[in-house]
Amino acid sequence: MKVHFKGTRGSIPTAYSSTEINNKIVGALLAARGKDLRSEGQIKEFVDKKLPFHIGYGWGGNTPCVHVETGSEDFLIFDGGSGIRSLGQEIVKGGAKNSTFHIFISHLHYDHIQGIPFFTPAYDPSNKIVFHGGHKDLEKNLKGQMKTPFFPIDMDTFNADVSFEIHKPGETIDLCNSLITIIEQDHPGTSYGYRVDSKGKSMVYSTDAEHNNAAHSKEYPFINFIKGSDLLIFDAPYTHSQSIGNREHWGHSSNIMGVELAARGEVGTLAIFHHDPGSSDQDLEEFQAHTKKFLQTSRTAIKQTQPGIPGAPSSRKFPTEIISAYDGLTIDL
Repeated sequence: MKVHFKGTRGSIPTAYSSTEINNKIVGALLAARGKDLRSEGQIKEFVDKKLPFHIGYGWGGNTPCVHVETGSEDFLIFDGGSGIRSLGQEIVKGGAKNSTFHIFISHLHYDHIQGIPFFTPAYDPSNKIVFHGGHKDLEKNLKGQMKTPFFPIDMDTFNADVSFEIHKPGETIDLCNSLITIIEQDHPGTSYGYRVDSKGKSMVYSTDAEHNNAAHSKEYPFINFIKGSDLLIFDAPYTHSQSIGNREHWGHSSNIMGVELAARGEVGTLAIFHHDPGSSDQDLEEFQAHTKKFLQTSRTAIKQTQPGIPGAPSSRKFPTEIISAYDGLTIDL
């Protein structure tokens, strides 16, 4: 299973300003002073291995879209934010024709559907597109965003064969060499998370979900949903203080809650997702460092609180890795 992140921002797409690009270039040149960088290979190695990620690269600004390869000829896609535009361009450039695209929608807020009108394969009559979701009005709303006065052309302009399938929480769908399970999540208007199990590997796509006090209970359903997954894509644009402060009830979660739930669910890799559009690349790099530090500190704390067993190994073995997802990232499970 390969997981391709095409859009990782939340709320609204962002773009680098000329000043931000200039700052990256200046930062790179300052870091390169005194280095032996005469060949292209030396320069590339320096950028890849020596520069901080927020200078040499960046998180990007597309809104949510994740493409999952499972070995099936059909395409498995989660959400249709602005990231689906670049995915469509890559697919067309690769020469794909006569293809079926299964697009699972988490919810109908604009940042998760705004790229659909720009999904180039939808205009190819040889293709088939199936939209999946838990909202009964899925078809009405996806078509509605392409009607006057919101868009110049309507969905009837799509030349592909387009259909819609509605699923219920707890339902398991068998497609793309996978079993896909759906869970209802706490978010204004309701959102849905998806778990994909395929050939001994598993991933969970859980964006736009708020985990309140119920998350601390022993029987929290989300724990069973993510249990033992290799990858958890987790909505965490907030710090802990933001999530219980002035942004409480906004329908999102924090990095700290992500670590706690991933630990209880024995998740392999926790991927922080749906980044705040107001966060710079440096902000996100610091946010990732803080998240990793919290995990390490919590492991130490648990180790020290085991009574009567000096030096006992920490019981908190999970998550084994924390990453901050960025546009263009591919994870091979």
